Amino acid sequence: MIYSFSMFSCFSGFFMLYNTSRKAKLSTTGRFEQWLQTHPPVAKAAGLALIVVSFVVLAVSLGIGVGILTALLLLMAAASLIVMIAPLQYLKLKHIALLAAGTILLETLFA
Repeated sequence: MIYSFSMFSCFSGFFMLYNTSRKAKLSTTGRFEQWLQTHPPVAKAAGLALIVVSFVVLAVSLGIGVGILTALLLLMAAASLIVMIAPLQYLKLKHIALLAAGTILLETLFA
């Protein structure tokens, strides 16, 4: 459950930060994306808070060194996926929720 929560919070946090960017080609089809783009200070604060929570949870559960390394790898994976998929406008909030639900299911089945 810890890895699923950390992955979801890191992925969501970077998605929020990505939608506040002025340089990227952003999707305007979803209500959540539109809200993030019209409220950038709140979205940036929430995105950073989610990424920091992910780092802290992993550092506490795995130890400082391994937790930070794992969180950095998770952040790099989330960033590369969002940067590659989001300009195609296939990435929606429901996709992130489905990814989180799938990892929670897999983590509870095989843990």
